[in-house]
Formats: sequence, structure tokens, C-alpha cells
Amino acid sequence: MIDINQKVRNFFSRFTLILFKKGEMILRAEDQPHGVYYIEKGVVRQYVINGSGETLMLQLYRAGSFFPMTWVISDAPNRYFFEAASPVAIRRAPRAEVERFLLLVPDVYHDFTKRLLTGISGLWVRIEQLVLDSAYTKTILLILYYAGKFGKDVHDGVLFELSPTHREIAAWIGTTRETASLQVEALKKKKLLRTRGRQFIVPSLIALEKELTLIRPDRLSRE
Repeated sequence: MIDINQKVRNFFSRFTLILFKKGEMILRAEDQPHGVYYIEKGVVRQYVINGSGETLMLQLYRAGSFFPMTWVISDAPNRYFFEAASPVAIRRAPRAEVERFLLLVPDVYHDFTKRLLTGISGLWVRIEQLVLDSAYTKTILLILYYAGKFGKDVHDGVLFELSPTHREIAAWIGTTRETASLQVEALKKKKLLRTRGRQFIVPSLIALEKELTLIRPDRLSRE
């Protein structure tokens, strides 16, 4: 039996492959999407920019994801920027064909709905963090998030195959670049984070999670 991910790959494989370099814009806020974008390879970041030019990072999409689905499901205008966080290979399908595919393949539609609800739940957590948590706590949570998505075990810890810059950390946690840099340096001084070139290494996830527990004893149990 073909699994759900393979069904999605098979559907989108019929459409033209489009390549984007790291940092290249895929879809701009307020632009009308030209279809549904399926990530065949790479990572795409989603963010919003306010009137003052401040950036807030919202989501990272990996291979197997497709966007912007709020536009497909509810016809809501796209308000977000989608940018290649690494070299990206995209398949772009017409909206009507994607809608038809979801209706004709119930297990794919069910899986998509589950992902959507998981994303909404994650957004609620993000809002809570932005309002209630300190910059230091939010930085630890972000490092753990990246470790889960992009970390690989090496002899001296967990190496990030995709690491956020200080500017990106600031955009994730809703602060200035200078404040984000201070949080990274604080983690380095406690030997909870190291760098190898531009890549992050977490020597011990257990130690980093323990640090989070000391700051917010209820955080790990609630998430």
C-alpha cells in the first residue's frame, strides 16, 4: 500500500520543478499565489514584516510540506513571505487540481487537516511564549526546536544542519539582534551551546532541557 507521503509526492511530481537559491524569495506577502508550492527538497521559512520593518519568524517548512494552504482552503489572501532557507526544489501545482486531489484522496485530506491543527496548536504556544517568556527562555526553546528539526548526533553533541543567525533568532523570539546575541553568549558561557563555523552544536540536550526546567519548571511538562 502506498503511504500518504508517497501519494502526495506522486501527485506533485507531475508538475514542473522550480529551483530556488538560499535567500531567494518564493512568495511575497500580498502577492497572489500562482499555485500551491510543494517542497521536494530543502527548507522554506515563513515570516511577516510589520510597518516598522521588524520581522517575526512564524514557521519552517521541510520537504514534503506544501503552502499556502489557508489560501487554498479559505481563499484568504496571502499575508506572509516565503523564502528559501536553504537551496530549495519546488513543484508548483494549480490550486484547482490540489483541491480536487484532497477531495478525492480522503486519507491525504485527513493528514493535511491533522497537520493544520497541529500548526494552530503550535501557534498558540508561540503566542504564549512571546507574551510571557523571557528572551533567554525563548532562545532555549528555539534552540531545542532547531535541534529536533535539524540536529544530528555527532561525537561531541548535536550538530545543527541548519542553524539560525542571530538576526533570525531575534525574528523568532521578537527582540533585537543585540538582545538575541546576548542570549546566545549566555548559553555559550554556561557551555550549553557551541559553534563550529556558522553551525550550532548543543553538547547535551539533557543539560539544555534541565536549564529550561530551572527557569520554567512547568514548561517541559506542558509542551
